Amino acid sequence: MPVALFMTVIHTLAYQAAYHYGWWKETGSSLFGWDKVVPVPWVYGAYLVIVIWMFRFTFEKFWLYLTVNILLDGLFMYLVYPIWQRIGLVSSESTVPTIAVVAMMVGFAIIIYLYQLWQDEVFKQPKAD
Repeated sequence: MPVALFMTVIHTLAYQAAYHYGWWKETGSSLFGWDKVVPVPWVYGAYLVIVIWMFRFTFEKFWLYLTVNILLDGLFMYLVYPIWQRIGLVSSESTVPTIAVVAMMVGFAIIIYLYQLWQDEVFKQPKAD
């Protein structure tokens, strides 16, 4: 759970940067009037659950974790997202190439993997009396 919450913070910051610098707009994915910057259903729902399950099945197997992440991120950005754009679920306004978004997602995956390794070490250390 800590790694999923950490990923939520990272995604929130990334969406805020994207909004500020005009990298992309997520107007079509808004469920509420107040979530124009960060798409709440994705960042605080789907991403959180996906991260938990990814770590459940691939943690401590880095190459499997990285491979599955690259495949899922690529499939999402090159297959699912374009379909969602065509049916109007998400905006197609972006100034960042798709490969750069995939690279950013993979970079986030590596960061949270390192964070989880650090968390494991912290919780394994014996407590001082």
